Amino acid sequence: MLVTANPLIVFGHARTFENAVTVRAIAADKTVITEQHVVATGEMGQSNPYRAELWLTRIPGNELTVESLAFSPKDGSVQSSATRTAKWDIPATRVTLVFPVADCTKFETFQREVPKPPAIARLLVEALVAGPAPEEKARGATAPFPPGSAVRSVILRSGVLTVDFNERLQNVGGSCAVTAIRESLVRTLKRLPSVKKVVITAAGSERLALQP
Repeated sequence: MLVTANPLIVFGHARTFENAVTVRAIAADKTVITEQHVVATGEMGQSNPYRAELWLTRIPGNELTVESLAFSPKDGSVQSSATRTAKWDIPATRVTLVFPVADCTKFETFQREVPKPPAIARLLVEALVAGPAPEEKARGATAPFPPGSAVRSVILRSGVLTVDFNERLQNVGGSCAVTAIRESLVRTLKRLPSVKKVVITAAGSERLALQP
């Protein structure tokens, strides 16, 4: 198996509680690069198909492991899992990310090499949601997004980049959290020459997005 595209599309079959499956991309150093929670399509109790889209937001090392997990509804323990390890062959590109440092009043830029994607704006957003890499954390970077945040779409029209998140971004727990998310996104994305304005929505609503 050879990974040649970013995002990595994963197909599988699972029989799980409420058809829920968590799919992870794991780097060679065993850290999780990204994960997606998906729902298999079909009647519960059957082996149903699922599809996951994993954006590789940092270089995985000399190999990449894809892991699919099902968790117990009783205690959250891993009920079953399947893994597959592959080499990867994607050209690298350097990107600049802006993360909060220490609190929501200070921000710094961090350069990172990533597997080159077809849509750089989407990759930048996914990287911010995934949070800083270990070496960036060591330099003080903190994660601006709360756990459970997910990207629904990133669309550029006439210089306006609209980033839509799931419902988790409707209430983020305080004005400092709102500032951290908004500033990280805007400062990162407006570095792209085609982006003049950034609009943030949650479940399609700009009014409900980033409520403190």
